[in-house]
Amino acid sequence: MGTPAPLAVRQSLASLCGSCAGSFRGLCHGLDGADQFALSEASSLVRLPARGAVFREGDRANAVFTLVDGAAKLLRTLPDGRQQIIGFRFPGDLIGFTARERYPCDAELVCEATVCRVDRGKLEAMSRGCSGISHRLLQLCAEDLAAAQEQLAAMAQRSSEGRVAAFLLMLRDATRRNGGSGLDLSLPMTRADIGDYLGLTIESVSRVFAAFRRGGLLREPSRGEVRLLDMPGLEALATGEGAH
Repeated sequence: MGTPAPLAVRQSLASLCGSCAGSFRGLCHGLDGADQFALSEASSLVRLPARGAVFREGDRANAVFTLVDGAAKLLRTLPDGRQQIIGFRFPGDLIGFTARERYPCDAELVCEATVCRVDRGKLEAMSRGCSGISHRLLQLCAEDLAAAQEQLAAMAQRSSEGRVAAFLLMLRDATRRNGGSGLDLSLPMTRADIGDYLGLTIESVSRVFAAFRRGGLLREPSRGEVRLLDMPGLEALATGEGAH
């Protein structure tokens, strides 16, 4: 019997948790060996293609996911039927943890990626019996709230340059959380995705990236890759202190 679509991988995580981003900054971070093992035994890996849905808005919220690799975008349907990107998620980030019965948004991958799936009922039962898991969930919720506040701050920028700079610094921070230098960034999302997230047109995003290249703030060695060259300059733009 073949593997049910869209699963390409579905297996125990016991042999993989040590190298997963979730183990050193995600849900598993800080748990003792027994709790981490119990969580891994209740989990399974799901490999999905680019633009594959982890879940859709309105689906029953019966599972929680950790992004193992790649990147995902969160989308919410607006009253006029259009979709708005409300956030991005990176390796180690928790996706789909909600108090609601149904997911309040879509979670869609921007590139081929692996997610670690745990049944919501099992996770809630484990959290009631394990203060470590309960505490970690609270920490991750607080981090998610802080990220939402940072997004609002980025959107409050009066210039397109400030918004894009703040976005690049968000990617830098995500890279650093996973052990990277924060200088070389993966940029799997499209210019359209970035614009949708920041409230800018594709043309504006492309213009800003071109201006940043000319100004020596960054370079793009290949498609989907960015190297930050002038961190103080980007930080000044992101805080509204740089020249526009």
